[in-house]
Amino acid sequence: MKHAIIGCLTLLFGMQPLFAADVAKGKELHDKSCMGACHEAKGNGDPNAIYTRKGRKDSLEKVKVQVAFCNQQALKSAWFPEDEENVVAYLNATFYHFK
Repeated sequence: MKHAIIGCLTLLFGMQPLFAADVAKGKELHDKSCMGACHEAKGNGDPNAIYTRKGRKDSLEKVKVQVAFCNQQALKSAWFPEDEENVVAYLNATFYHFK
């Protein structure tokens, strides 16, 4: 419940989250929820191809929007906002390298 309240306050008041993103936790969530459900099927044998293909996301904000969409609509993973941030941090550290 505490995490939900922090997430709501962050959205309502534009505050920075009170937690630091955890890349290792993001990888764990990503591998568990994203790989088998969608990314392996769309990668034509390379599960990471979806991140490195032409036309991939061109900003960190677009990555955040995509992760939120996947969480809420495609996978219905019920991740907390910090879980989404962890996955975004993992994807950025591994594939995108946005500042």
